[in-house]
Amino acid sequence: MIRLSAALTTLVLAAAVLSPPTSAYAASSTTCTGTTHVTYSPGLTLTPQDVTGTETDTISSCTSTDTTITGITTSPTYSFDAPGASCNAVQVSPGGGGLVIHWNNGQTSTLTGLVGVLTATGGIVQNTATGTVTAGEFNGATAVITWIYALVNPLQCLMPGGLTTQDGTIVLQVTGA
Repeated sequence: MIRLSAALTTLVLAAAVLSPPTSAYAASSTTCTGTTHVTYSPGLTLTPQDVTGTETDTISSCTSTDTTITGITTSPTYSFDAPGASCNAVQVSPGGGGLVIHWNNGQTSTLTGLVGVLTATGGIVQNTATGTVTAGEFNGATAVITWIYALVNPLQCLMPGGLTTQDGTIVLQVTGA
């Protein structure tokens, strides 16, 4: 009887620790997906060099605890500098560390402090930038933007002019607040 009671107590305590409090359900959560297109100048090669990129993201599908959000109205387009970039090694923080998201409900969210981490595994290159919403809708929330591209075929980098464009997927997640 004592073993059963101790096991039951342990199970109840574990459930209490693992279960989020009911107030956690009130926190905001938004996940958006779309496509990304990047152009590089000069084109990426196997030799590191300073490159300027222009990125256009199209994010038309969002799921949110704010039911008025179903997408992002303007496709963010911005330029960035990528010093020492080469094929499969382009590391940038978007928008110089800040970005304004224009939601379809007329609200905006200013994301700042975005710091990217680049990984390449299993034929995929992923750049994940994490920051904070510092103004507008979801103020105080954490924002994570993930860009996913296929690993570049090195032969593309040997072509005259190098790799000049890349297409992939983008995922924007906002949680908290």
